[in-house]
Amino acid sequence: MTDGPLHGDRALALSFGSEAESYEQHRPDFPPAMMDVVARLGHRVLDVGSGTGKAARALLDRGCSVLAVEPDVHMATIARRKHVVVEPGTFEEWDPRGRMFDLVTFARSWHWVDPESAIEKLTQIVVPGGHVALLTHEASWSLFAHEPVKSVVEKYVRRDDTPRRRPTDDRTVGLFTDAGFEVRVEEFPTTTVVDVEEWLDAMFTYSRFLVLTPEQKTQLRVDLAEAVGTGPITVEGTPRAVIARRTR
Repeated sequence: MTDGPLHGDRALALSFGSEAESYEQHRPDFPPAMMDVVARLGHRVLDVGSGTGKAARALLDRGCSVLAVEPDVHMATIARRKHVVVEPGTFEEWDPRGRMFDLVTFARSWHWVDPESAIEKLTQIVVPGGHVALLTHEASWSLFAHEPVKSVVEKYVRRDDTPRRRPTDDRTVGLFTDAGFEVRVEEFPTTTVVDVEEWLDAMFTYSRFLVLTPEQKTQLRVDLAEAVGTGPITVEGTPRAVIARRTR
């Protein structure tokens, strides 16, 4: 794991493909209320870092026209099974070929792009009055704020790992504001109840754990199961949509 910006750690960024099917099965969908709000932001949508197409498929179901960009072939294969049109590559390397969009979404993917170069490209492809939406859904991590789960996790991942992934920090908002966007944040609180095995399966679709050795993964699963107990587990969180509207 590198000490630089998260988007520069390509081992992390490309770790999902090895567990693409598990990602599709165990990662939660975005809240319907969130996707209702996002779908109203624009009809012509570019979904960046679409993964298995969870957000893209939800937007298609709401009548949007969606093009996705995804660097991992295994994740893209699953998205295409959902009839999502996917072009391969990273956002930085992707060529828009003159195409413009009413809405560009980053569904759990903003932390995987270089923010400065991404915003420069966004000013070229988002129509005036159009939107960018950075979507998060990390409710499963709410339990990691509590002992003894927190102490287990900190044995395996760096303590600043979660802050590196937050798209709502002042720097991100400042970059969008400086580029001519107005920014607002909408929240969509969720509460679900899952059994321990289901929760653990979801945990091992996150990059910070995917890059561990097989031996580390096995021991971590044992340690986490012991830390959370027999369950069931109530998972509370606040998925967020950081919505930036282009004003110039």
